[in-house]
Amino acid sequence: MLGFFPTPYPDELLYSIIARYHIRSGNISPKITLQELFGSTTTIATPDLPSSLKYLSTQLQHLFPNSVTDLIDRYTLYPFYRPFLPPQRDRLIQKSMRSSIGQNIHTRAGIMASAIATPRYFRFCPQCNAEDLDRYGEIYWHRLHQITGVFICPEHSTLLQNSTISFQGLNRHEYYAASSDNCVIVEPCDTYSDRTKQQLQTLSADIWWLLNRNLTAHSPEYFQQQYRSLLIDREYANSNGRVRRVRLDRDFRLFYDREMLALLDSSLAENSEAHWLFDLLCKHRKSFHPIRHLLLIRFLTDSVDQFFTTKYQYQPFGKAPWICLNPVANHYRQPVIIDLNVSHCLENKRPLGVFSCDCGMIYCRTGPDESEEDLYKIGKIIEFGELWQQRLRELVEQQKLGLRAIAKELKVDTRTVKRYVSNLKLESHWEKRAVQPIAENTSMDNIQSVDRSLIPAPQQEDWTNLQLQYPEATKTELRKLSPATYAWLYRHDRDWLKGNSPALQQPTATNERVDWLKRDLEVLDRVKLGVAAMLKAEKPQRLTISGIGKAIDLLALLEQHLDLMPMTGNYLATVMESIEDFQIRRIRWAMEELDRRREPMVAWRVMRLAGLGGNISDRVRKALNAV
Repeated sequence: MLGFFPTPYPDELLYSIIARYHIRSGNISPKITLQELFGSTTTIATPDLPSSLKYLSTQLQHLFPNSVTDLIDRYTLYPFYRPFLPPQRDRLIQKSMRSSIGQNIHTRAGIMASAIATPRYFRFCPQCNAEDLDRYGEIYWHRLHQITGVFICPEHSTLLQNSTISFQGLNRHEYYAASSDNCVIVEPCDTYSDRTKQQLQTLSADIWWLLNRNLTAHSPEYFQQQYRSLLIDREYANSNGRVRRVRLDRDFRLFYDREMLALLDSSLAENSEAHWLFDLLCKHRKSFHPIRHLLLIRFLTDSVDQFFTTKYQYQPFGKAPWICLNPVANHYRQPVIIDLNVSHCLENKRPLGVFSCDCGMIYCRTGPDESEEDLYKIGKIIEFGELWQQRLRELVEQQKLGLRAIAKELKVDTRTVKRYVSNLKLESHWEKRAVQPIAENTSMDNIQSVDRSLIPAPQQEDWTNLQLQYPEATKTELRKLSPATYAWLYRHDRDWLKGNSPALQQPTATNERVDWLKRDLEVLDRVKLGVAAMLKAEKPQRLTISGIGKAIDLLALLEQHLDLMPMTGNYLATVMESIEDFQIRRIRWAMEELDRRREPMVAWRVMRLAGLGGNISDRVRKALNAV
């Protein structure tokens, strides 16, 4: 039974803890230390993904009550690899790390087959060492500093330096502790561009987040779905998921410097689409290093945090429920549809949505939706449904409305009404000729000699009585009161209708001029209030004409008539923000927010909180460096 074991320091590697134990135990031979901790003298001192952890956990229970899972998650580098491994392989690797047979761990993790090289030496941050020495009286190996892809300490924005201790070990069975003798600080040869250093620091911050979140393993299908949705949303793929390779290749090369990709062993072959980026987006048939996943994730999203905490799903028509456009339903133009089938339109290469409502209506239209008006558009009616057909029966056979009146109420054209009347075999009012009354003494012999134009139709009498009942009503108002009568007369006796209707009322011209000086003053006051409200918002909002106009509900006025309001225009010119201005204001807001939270004021934290990626202008970068 062990008599003591060192207390782990923040972000300390299990290898480092065991190395400190070896020194404090006074063991002369490293094999004695191995026997005490692992019950074997042949255990290999593996820095990143060690094995025999179950035996070690048992030995430490009375001093260091951590489960095997705790040892793996908190003191090894495995949390960096696990999110990108399939669940089945994750279980196998953790089983090997628990057991004494760990030869296949690096192979299963994909490290052995990766083109990305692991660090040759243990690395350290000079400022971290100085702080550790001052705080704890000794230095130690930090987990984060030993991970592939970490060149800059995210806490101090300092380039890491190599120690003299090989990462593979001079002796495979010996643990080497960090010390001032093997962590000699040298003058760094800083040849990286500012942009590369900024992107390296962002990558280090992403790796730090991964290392401390202990995410679960994810299947290849998870990444396929996430990447596919992001590519479509950012127009690097069509709605069917087909990648636009030329555009993606060009923009990815512009996003990352060659120097950055070369440092990470992830350069893209020139004039070729056969490289790891497109392999990563295809169906996974092999393992990919986490660094390459992180490069793509940062290119497509604002942060790795956002990627793993958001379930991306391409939604060209927005989220459910969707609008029902059945004019006879009591939920007309309300979001009640939950059944949507999205496919790819072969004609225009755009997403095609088929919306099916419980009321029976099924319609389709192409996307994506780019404005609120798009929500109420119909490309084609596939099925009107029983509810719509029942309403058609009522209008045709019971209310006996005219063709155009029915088409107007059902919000379709007259051809659609005729087609459904024919399909449903309805008896329409407009298709029957009115049977005129004939005198009783008119025999069948002389019926052909009767002038039907002299026999008044009942619709004429109805129209005359309607005018007597509503003497002040206009022709349009009378038409709304009795649409069927008006429709019959319009089709069969238009001249009589024209001569027996109220005279057209000429509108009285008015000359109401706008006092633009007065309106300019009124709008200026509202704009100032809107700007003040946007500046006090919980999260920064960019000051633009459209943004301010929407905030004060005067968007159309500001966009169309700003030239007639010079005072408002001059004020807007002084407060409107460019993208760079807005990014700098977000940086200042992020600094204030970090100060309020009492969190360290470091550049990578400011960038993450401000929502800035690595591709920022020199002016914004100078403002950020002032932090």
